[in-house]
Amino acid sequence: MEKKSHALELKKAGKVTEEFAYKDRIVSEVTDEVWSSLKRKGVTVSKDALKDTIQSLFPGVRRHGPLK
Repeated sequence: MEKKSHALELKKAGKVTEEFAYKDRIVSEVTDEVWSSLKRKGVTVSKDALKDTIQSLFPGVRRHGPLK
């Protein structure tokens, strides 16, 4: 997963497979969207670990605050 100025990019083997817009959304909304997408693709990941990873991409952002 990589943070770009407009969206989070989900990559597989160096190619972008999906993008998730994050402007004016909270961490849990983005986490739910990414987690659902991964689940549909058959990828098993802990939701809490995913939330921590996404939050680490946005230093200083509160857990329930909007992403910028």
